[in-house]
Amino acid sequence: MTDFVHHFRNSAPYIHAYRGKKAVIWVRGRVLNRSSLAALVSDLALLNSLGLKLILLFDVDDQVSSDSVNDQTVIDSAILEALLSQIGHWRARLEAQFTQGLANSPMHNARVRVIGGNFVTARPMGVVEGIDLQAQGRVRRIDHLAMRHHLDQGNILLLPPLGYSVTGELFYIPPEHLLIETARRLDADKLIIIGDDPHPITLDQKELSSEELRLILEGADATARGVQELTVALAASDAGIARCHVIDGHQDGSLLAELFTRDGVGTLIARDPYDTFRAAHTDDINGILALLGPLEDKGILVRRSRERLENEIHHFYVNERDGMIVGCAALYPIPDSDPSQAELACVAVHPDYRQSGRGDALLRALEKRAREQRVKRLFVLTTQTAHWFAERGFEPAHVADLPVERQNLYNLQRNSKVFYKTL
Repeated sequence: MTDFVHHFRNSAPYIHAYRGKKAVIWVRGRVLNRSSLAALVSDLALLNSLGLKLILLFDVDDQVSSDSVNDQTVIDSAILEALLSQIGHWRARLEAQFTQGLANSPMHNARVRVIGGNFVTARPMGVVEGIDLQAQGRVRRIDHLAMRHHLDQGNILLLPPLGYSVTGELFYIPPEHLLIETARRLDADKLIIIGDDPHPITLDQKELSSEELRLILEGADATARGVQELTVALAASDAGIARCHVIDGHQDGSLLAELFTRDGVGTLIARDPYDTFRAAHTDDINGILALLGPLEDKGILVRRSRERLENEIHHFYVNERDGMIVGCAALYPIPDSDPSQAELACVAVHPDYRQSGRGDALLRALEKRAREQRVKRLFVLTTQTAHWFAERGFEPAHVADLPVERQNLYNLQRNSKVFYKTL
């Protein structure tokens, strides 16, 4: 009894902290088996009952063939059918386990509702280096508003690695891509990967910064067990996810032990204290000008003087890495005619960091800031980056859709395209 009371008291702060938070969980296909499924589902149901909002992503890539399907695999009709068969099998198994309500079981009277659906709109990956990847897809849009609604109702969302196009096509989306996009679009508080044991790679370290993990992976065998899980966690951290957990899915109860014990049992990747996203101040002006200057010279951004930037610095948000400004963006509210709208501008990332998800992280930070200011719609004017914004949920609009103040400032010679996004 003493041990039980001790452990329960120590877990109480975590129960309080997690209530109402969102966690995206990836259960890798290699740990999906009938013997462990009931215990895992019971643990997930327990988390749900404690108020943690769960999005459960599963994959079956290594159950289709001896060689795992990856993000460069040509997904022809035969492979797609094999994937769909396995996805359907495990989806039904998961739903059945969540439905059970046997007396004397952890699921007794749990009444957990699992919701699936066409939340993910996909696009084809297309032809890469001359090879048509066919049904290999990527995320185009995630219906985060519908997903938030179901989460607020206490439901668990179940996501297979699939997406659907506006023309009715079906695409396989590599789970690592879907995982990060889902976590980012939903502004998730945690990302959890349940797969192979990460400790042989991390040498039993239980907490790492992204830079520490990057160094470890540079010297690791890419085919070693646990490397893929840690690689995806690093990519998620680079995309702005604050806390990513990698745990051993072969160990019973590892999910609960990781979340509700002081030291955990997996590996936590936390964003670097020297790699931050924060509100800008006047000391950042030189760094911001260095980012904006090359884009202004190319005509991508409207030129801003130092004086103007000093007056508008409170609208800016920056990504600072080890004392260097490597990214910035600005949020301009429209307080007079329509305070529910705001303009997103000056999104810029240092060339050395443009492939690390920092633009997405900046956008995520500005969207969060906009919601805090009760902004409901963001608009952006762009000349050369329309596809980037379109792929992140912005929809085309007309100049006449802009607030009156912004219409009066519209530069006809630049002929910028207008995009809106509802938050």
